[in-house]
Amino acid sequence: MIRSAQHLFGAVVLSAVIGHANANLIVNGSFEQDPSSVVANGAYQNYGAWIRLAPGTTYLTGWTVAGFGTGATPGVDWHLGVSPYAPRPAKDGLRMIDLNIDGTGGQGSGQGTISQSFATEVGAFYTMSFWLAGPSSGAQGGTLNPRSVHVDITGSATQTFSVIASDPSNQVWFQQVFTFEATETLTTLKFSPLAGTGSSGYWGPFIDDVSVQVIPGPGGIALLALACVRGATRRR
Repeated sequence: MIRSAQHLFGAVVLSAVIGHANANLIVNGSFEQDPSSVVANGAYQNYGAWIRLAPGTTYLTGWTVAGFGTGATPGVDWHLGVSPYAPRPAKDGLRMIDLNIDGTGGQGSGQGTISQSFATEVGAFYTMSFWLAGPSSGAQGGTLNPRSVHVDITGSATQTFSVIASDPSNQVWFQQVFTFEATETLTTLKFSPLAGTGSSGYWGPFIDDVSVQVIPGPGGIALLALACVRGATRRR
């Protein structure tokens, strides 16, 4: 019975540490902070289904909103993707980010970006994942198809992910995943749309449920398991 308890102790500690290692390093990855403060502040317009976030806003917890290009309204839109406000459901929770704004961001003269920095260990490997959707629209000249987004991570080449445009009343989400090796102790992740190509669509690309997790090394897990067993043995 003592040995079984010791094994159970080691397994529980190991599971807890591995679970901690796989914790999401991204703050507010599903963009779920209540935007009521944005509405109350009056600094941004509230359109019921979405809220406009201009470059420099501090309302999107954990994220830096920026913009570039020659358009008058670079930035991003913070959508409430749930009926009756909108037919476009979010992937996780109720809210999501639209990297377009006024049909210009990413497909015209002004683009919006979001970014976040997080602590990393040089030489460690990480998995980054997010969900991408590209609602189609007949407004303002049509929609690029496929919809694409650029992902930049410190020390890694720019990755471009594309998905087919889908009916906004039946929005289809696609998970995008890739791994990277950290080259600095502070890594920055940035999302941006393609700039200045094609007609000026009305939405998207949409992103949601962003996650970065460390990939534990097999050697580290083995040493941790051994430490757990030794710790349990000392308690005999």
